[in-house]
Amino acid sequence: MVVDAGTGEARPRGEWAAVDEVTLPALVDPEATRASALPPTHLGLVQLPERLRRAWWTRAEQAESGPEGAAERVLADIAGFFHFKGLPLPEQTFLEIVVSSPGLRSTGHGQPKGSAAGLGFGERSPGPDAPGRLPVGLVNMGDEQSFVALLMLPATTLTRRLAAAGVVDADTLAPHALATRYLAAFPREPVLRIRLEPGEGLWLSPFGVVHDGWTEGKTDLDVILRVG
Repeated sequence: MVVDAGTGEARPRGEWAAVDEVTLPALVDPEATRASALPPTHLGLVQLPERLRRAWWTRAEQAESGPEGAAERVLADIAGFFHFKGLPLPEQTFLEIVVSSPGLRSTGHGQPKGSAAGLGFGERSPGPDAPGRLPVGLVNMGDEQSFVALLMLPATTLTRRLAAAGVVDADTLAPHALATRYLAAFPREPVLRIRLEPGEGLWLSPFGVVHDGWTEGKTDLDVILRVG
């Protein structure tokens, strides 16, 4: 990671190494089966049917002249597909489209001023009196491949390691602040970059996963469906 000392913004260096036969077994569960439920400590890959992805684009392109709420109805169909597949959706689920510019090593920090934020860790973690707002799923809705960079440690581990390093308020940090402090303290922490083809998605852990978008090499906008 590269951490800006002035802003605290963290970006992957971009020195990616391909996964090989030695590292792959450490990343993929060999016991997973078609009927397996996705444990909260695991990440999963999902495939959105092409008909639903194209239906969303059709409704989105017709949004200004078409019937009100048409794109939202397609998102409801997508949520229904996730339910049908047995994915662990939260009791209260939101779906939103996140659009990021091409050519960025961080869609969370690299957006032009005034534009919507890109992918991130979440607004707040769950608590006894608040449901939280952490992303649990990301799907590439665009026509180009997309990339998600992430840490392979849950938020609870980040908190424990920061506390052991002497950060006294580690257990009170909001998700973004927790990720920033951790990456500043451990800049050499390994980062995994996952490639998502159009319609492919990544299902995250409900414990919270530090992740970011990576749009270097893209020529078009990065369009991601975020589920949370």
